[in-house]
Amino acid sequence: MAATAGVSDAPIERYRPRNAQASPLYRLLQDHLEEYLARGDSDPTFHSALPEKSFRAFLECGIQRFGVVRFRCPSCGENLFVAFSCKRRGACPSCDAKRAAITAAHALDALLPAVGYRQWVFVLPKRLRFFVHRSPLLAGEASRILAREIELHYRRKAIAPFPAKRERAGVRASPGQIHFVQRSGSTMNLHVHIHAVVSDGVFRRGCGALGTERLDFTAAEPPSQAELARMSESLRRKVVRRFVELGVIPNEVAWEMLAWRHSGFSLHAATVVAAEDREALERLLYYCARPAVSAKRLTYRKGDSFAVYQTKDNRSGRNLRLVFPALDFIGRLARLIPPPRKNVVRYYGALGPNAPLRPLLVEAALAQSREKPLAAIGRAVGAVAKAASARARAWARILSRVFEVDPLICTRCGGRMEPVAAILNDRSLSRLLAHLGLSTEFPKLAPARSPPEFVPEESQVDPKEPLFASIDWIPPDDLPADSQRSYDE
Repeated sequence: MAATAGVSDAPIERYRPRNAQASPLYRLLQDHLEEYLARGDSDPTFHSALPEKSFRAFLECGIQRFGVVRFRCPSCGENLFVAFSCKRRGACPSCDAKRAAITAAHALDALLPAVGYRQWVFVLPKRLRFFVHRSPLLAGEASRILAREIELHYRRKAIAPFPAKRERAGVRASPGQIHFVQRSGSTMNLHVHIHAVVSDGVFRRGCGALGTERLDFTAAEPPSQAELARMSESLRRKVVRRFVELGVIPNEVAWEMLAWRHSGFSLHAATVVAAEDREALERLLYYCARPAVSAKRLTYRKGDSFAVYQTKDNRSGRNLRLVFPALDFIGRLARLIPPPRKNVVRYYGALGPNAPLRPLLVEAALAQSREKPLAAIGRAVGAVAKAASARARAWARILSRVFEVDPLICTRCGGRMEPVAAILNDRSLSRLLAHLGLSTEFPKLAPARSPPEFVPEESQVDPKEPLFASIDWIPPDDLPADSQRSYDE
């Protein structure tokens, strides 16, 4: 663990930057990205401009040949060179993990007071996932409808003891809600759904000493299965009606979906975090904001044409070993990239951007973080553990919070290193990397391979005939019964 000067004589752990080029995802894209871009994508609703920019930026992420920031210790002159990050959403697991840690730390330290919280998971039916993928605005519409339904539920269950005249006077009680729009399923499939971390009760304004305002909280009883079923049915009708108003689906599809006995809409609210368990709350926040792909679960050998991804089946709990052709894996990853300029983290209720209660929640959360160091995903040390809000967003603060090592503590004298320069000039970078004994060459991508040539003797279909012309969809009469059944299936 890192130690500051004058606090401990233990050796200071040195910050070790990640080896970006050793990642299996990096090697996979290095070998097959040009081929994937050359062949194009078969999805008519998908545009390849965003994934291409994201993938090319990922191939420069963490590579010192594309630029570094120099940190220097003012006491002893020790230097530290840090490569730039791409900060691309969806394509870079490292930047996504850092972003998830920043979001969880900021919410825990500066937004969420010490009350109970419940996770709500809203799943759309498969019939609508195509439209949500095609129209990026629809995920936000579904999130807004879910937030309104959750707020109505909590107001019905927790606001009953309050006098009605206080509501008429403008004292509006509301829960604090943070919504996370996730686009991936357990098998790297496109599965847009919403995770919501909601206070398990409502906040309202109260009167403190000397007429000052204070934040009051009233807990609510957990929702019953009957209440969840009613909320799910209400969400189905509101979402379908909203999609019809936006012209996304026709009336015929809407009536058909409303007539289904099993609608495909799902609402889950069984995960609860107690008020005193702040570590569990941060784990829950990180889980909701987690990257779509974990680089640790991916296996790829350079030059191979297949990628192996280890995952877990949520229904059976068994580990699955998924084998994808390299181009199919890149195509799946490309669809999981969020659309540009669309928020995947949204705030509602008492945490809404213009909510009157938000300043009170922020004040309560900051006051608690100042009173004692908060546990994190890996407890930070000293002043780093007390970092909140804007300070917790810094690169060094997040690394300190997650990995328990402060990269800006000088390993020679224990002083605090400061940024002095950003080096982007090609000649200066070459001299610097050569002096440090690092590679001065840019990473090279494998060229696109031409598709295999068609050999008529090795194929049963004549390419000159129209599509499906050589396929007989009617089974012959002399097939055995078992073969006849499997052919029809």
